[in-house]
Amino acid sequence: MNMRLMIDEFDEFLNNPLQYIISYIRDIPKLIVTVFFSWIIFVLYFIYIHPTQNVTSKSLINFDSIGEIKIGMTVQRAEEVSRLQLLPITSSGLINKGCYYLEPQTGSGLERVRFMVIKDAIATIEVNRNYTLATANGAQVGQSLEEVKAIYAKNLVTKDNTLVYTPAKKKFRIVFETERGHINGYRAGRLPEVEYANGCFDYKSKP
Repeated sequence: MNMRLMIDEFDEFLNNPLQYIISYIRDIPKLIVTVFFSWIIFVLYFIYIHPTQNVTSKSLINFDSIGEIKIGMTVQRAEEVSRLQLLPITSSGLINKGCYYLEPQTGSGLERVRFMVIKDAIATIEVNRNYTLATANGAQVGQSLEEVKAIYAKNLVTKDNTLVYTPAKKKFRIVFETERGHINGYRAGRLPEVEYANGCFDYKSKP
């Protein structure tokens, strides 16, 4: 509102204060209706238009995926299908050229989850002390070695301090880290990266 309009408004108020106030009171129902419909539009936007997160703490981890994110996907594609923002773990990029880690945005419900990335492709999905996420077969952090062995039966072998599950697609594995007779973390993904005990430290870039 410019200065001239402000002066006119003030003059109108001075000339007839009661009428001026009444005119504004008449507009209150219009204001209520406007606010009401604005709220409805806002709610509908979040239900039908605003993208909801497709990968959550309830998503199951398979040997080659977590929810909509598949091993081998580019980072951009993984973000598109999951509707998550995957953020670089800054220090990981200094470990070894060509290998680094991403983690889901804060508040996504995927705490202590990270993705190893090699040449812009997801190579592994790693879960560390997250007691909510489970594999497609029902294994999760906190279970005893006996429980996990019962779940995967003959497809599971013991290797050093890990239990290694080999699926029908033999280019993939799930490696369970153990501590004091229980699972304290696991990683799923493709060979050879999924077997890197030291993560990106073990990666050797090809010329």
